[in-house]
Amino acid sequence: MQARRTAILTATTVIGASLVTIGTMPGASAGPQRADLMVFALGTPPATVKHGSSFELGATVANKGRASAKRSSLRFYLSRDRARSADDIVGGSVAVKRIKPRKKKTVSGKVHVPVGASGSYWVLACADATAKVRETKERNNCRVSKSQVEVDAGLHAALVGRLTFLDEGERTDPTTGRVETWRRTASASISMAVDGDPRNPTFASTGSTYERAGSVVALEESDSCRVELDREETGGGTLRYAGDRFNDDINGRFTRTDLSGLRIGLSLRADWTATTTRTGRGQFPCDPSTTTTQGTVLDVSSIELAEVSSTASGITYRVVGWLGEQNTPSEWDRVEGTLTLTPR
Repeated sequence: MQARRTAILTATTVIGASLVTIGTMPGASAGPQRADLMVFALGTPPATVKHGSSFELGATVANKGRASAKRSSLRFYLSRDRARSADDIVGGSVAVKRIKPRKKKTVSGKVHVPVGASGSYWVLACADATAKVRETKERNNCRVSKSQVEVDAGLHAALVGRLTFLDEGERTDPTTGRVETWRRTASASISMAVDGDPRNPTFASTGSTYERAGSVVALEESDSCRVELDREETGGGTLRYAGDRFNDDINGRFTRTDLSGLRIGLSLRADWTATTTRTGRGQFPCDPSTTTTQGTVLDVSSIELAEVSSTASGITYRVVGWLGEQNTPSEWDRVEGTLTLTPR
């Protein structure tokens, strides 16, 4: 009986020792060693800034993991609610060099405040923003500022760019056989100061100009007469502006409160001279003659533009549509161009 107890105790001891040995074998249950990045400290943003400006901010990135973290990127965000979310505004990035385990790196970068931003924002700094480093934890990378930054909503910007216009074609009158061919072009160099509340700012022209040219050629023939028309038009100069939206040649307004939509109104004048020449033909020719007439033509256009890109330095808009006077179909076949809104 005693011998049996001794054998059982011996076997138990051997099994226990084996378990201890297996449990302490290197790599038997431990996971791979990885880095673990976090923002250890974040500077204090300024109390107020202008939209379209930038400010310097420092941050310290720490590696709490057991492996080195390769080069990564720290990104700043402007957030309404202290938490990282899809509607946060990207403020800028700064490179972070390799960080050894249990070490820190202090970096500094600019936080850009885009044109059109307004109100109060928290600043978030997030380590490894582009997910280049494999970490033991991926949800501890961000730190929020202790105070908010107030963005002044007042607009003080310049709107500049160039718009081009084209109208060309040919038509035949089925009744008279008159064939008419035309080509008209115009361009407008836009220069406007945009100031005030973004919901209803003042768009004041600061020397916007335009050029315009065109020609119309027509021919009508009958048994007794050949009628030729040659019309030339030209115009240009400074677009008139006095702050009267009913009489100004140029005006503007935002169509969206986030400044992503824009409408520009333009009135482009041109003087024209038309020469009509009648030449007799056939058995009973018409009386030959040449007459010249003159006049002025005015095209009123309402041009819609939409945001195509936005950065801290400005918003770029592109033409997406246009109408004639009082929202009637426009005589221009094509209107193209871009305008850029930049702080000043």
